[in-house]
Amino acid sequence: MNHPLLFKFIEEFASTFGGNKWGHNGPYLISRFVQKVAERPGYNFTILPPMAFDPAGWNRIGGFFKKSESNAESRWVNAKLLLLISGETYGVHVWNRQSSRFSIEEGSIMSRLISDNCVIWEYKQSS
Repeated sequence: MNHPLLFKFIEEFASTFGGNKWGHNGPYLISRFVQKVAERPGYNFTILPPMAFDPAGWNRIGGFFKKSESNAESRWVNAKLLLLISGETYGVHVWNRQSSRFSIEEGSIMSRLISDNCVIWEYKQSS
């Protein structure tokens, strides 16, 4: 909270927004500023590994919405659930462009995350 880097991110985002440039407003914005201020005083920060917010990756996020239907899928789901409770992951980037077409199936990772962590949430599960 109140970190000077966050204010710089917001300034940069507002002045250089490029809606048609993938990554320009997100990962590349962060990278640009981290490189500029990495050694300057007052900008003490920690860079977390991708696993901290992206435990599935954009190309496997669908697996978070589907219930397991095979032993291999069950092993993958259990491994991801362990990762989510291990403290290595703080949040889940759901890659809306890819995930918006999925329904949350009962017994899926998303179903479990929602039921375990959301105080108020209304959604329809598909079975």
